[in-house]
Amino acid sequence: MQNYVKYREEIVRPDDGFMYYQYNLYAIPGPNVPLHWHEEVEILFPKTDGVMILDGKNIDFHEDDILFINSRQLHSTYHTNPGWSYHIVLHPDLFCTNNILDSKNKSFHFPEKIDPADATCKQILEDIIHIPMPISDTNKLFIMSKLFELMFHLMNNGYSIIESGPKMTVQTQYIKSAIKYINQNLEHKISVQSIADNVGISKEHFMRLFKVYTGETVNSYIQTHRLEAAKNDLTAGYSLTDIIYKYDYSDVSYFCRLFKNHYGISPGKYRSSCKL
Repeated sequence: MQNYVKYREEIVRPDDGFMYYQYNLYAIPGPNVPLHWHEEVEILFPKTDGVMILDGKNIDFHEDDILFINSRQLHSTYHTNPGWSYHIVLHPDLFCTNNILDSKNKSFHFPEKIDPADATCKQILEDIIHIPMPISDTNKLFIMSKLFELMFHLMNNGYSIIESGPKMTVQTQYIKSAIKYINQNLEHKISVQSIADNVGISKEHFMRLFKVYTGETVNSYIQTHRLEAAKNDLTAGYSLTDIIYKYDYSDVSYFCRLFKNHYGISPGKYRSSCKL
């Protein structure tokens, strides 16, 4: 098994030296954030209901719940109702832990979920998500002060602890390796056996692990992400013929049926809507 660092998700984010990013997502019922992981810490502040899958564990959330995703945790979200969902992504270096903690091998570890009854946490996040973009220098200082206020509040109330750096389990390495392989081969036929061979475990063991850690079957994951890639190509102006050929679908009608069942709209209507 190769080092798990090789399978880190490669994300290109705007970099102006202030490693804070906010994504405001209007979610529709169904899967909205595909399974992924990154080095940054992420705070999910939903204004609707859904489920977050975190390292194979299902965590229900409701309006104004506060959820934390620590560095390198596998996660995805499924929404049961439409509504806004705010994602705050913070690089660990933003917390200046090397200057605060007495060991470089220690880090802040955040809780999975905080009840919205914690008015202090909720107010801090409300203050942060309404900062206008782009972020001015004054607002960068404001955000930093709010983040440290949040950290102090969590620690003082027993929510967060300081621990040794996160360790990657062998099982998680397998899943991340598989996801990397799938994402790199969406344009080709992918068998479950080929993925299992790539990560170095038996097909049966791999299928069980994948279901536990992602909440879905291998083939379902492949189909969802292949359709998402095809949808992005439609947005970019690819023709249906191009997409059928690129992703090796059997025929146009089969692809159109899969697309409409998944997104609730035909590929043709979707592409037309992108031109408006």
